[in-house]
Amino acid sequence: MQLMPKPAPGFDDPLGLLRACHERILGHCDTLERLVSHLRQHGTDQDAQLAAARILRYFQVGAPLHHEDEERDLFPVLRAHSAFPAIQHRTLENLMAQHRELDKLWIQLEAALQVISAGAPADLTVQPFVSLTRAHIVVEEHEVFPLAERYLDAAALAALSHSMQARRQT
Repeated sequence: MQLMPKPAPGFDDPLGLLRACHERILGHCDTLERLVSHLRQHGTDQDAQLAAARILRYFQVGAPLHHEDEERDLFPVLRAHSAFPAIQHRTLENLMAQHRELDKLWIQLEAALQVISAGAPADLTVQPFVSLTRAHIVVEEHEVFPLAERYLDAAALAALSHSMQARRQT
């Protein structure tokens, strides 16, 4: 039995850090779904306001950084690798298109969460965002990250790590 949660990966494990981001994203998706039910039963009480604020904070800061990590660093280095399967180039293009779609869905969700976090009622439609997010993460976890583990050497992982860390220091 593990009494304490294991510490999150650091920048020395960039793929582990990306996976940890996925875990946080999925946790927030779970919270979004629970929030819909909570709002029906309790309205915009303090718990709803706090949940909405936490979700807002993560998706306004952490999620965009995560997408940049993938689009600016991970995906280009994979595409450039001589052994990266040609068929997977389309997968990366689809994932980037899904990032744009998630951004659009987030704009609508963000507006409702801001209203809820301020204590007012709002129509919260989470399923399109949550469903696409979950499907997106499955592809990254089962197709892209295993290829990254196979093809990226220590130097490429160090460069990815450096970029991710620098992005968060600005």
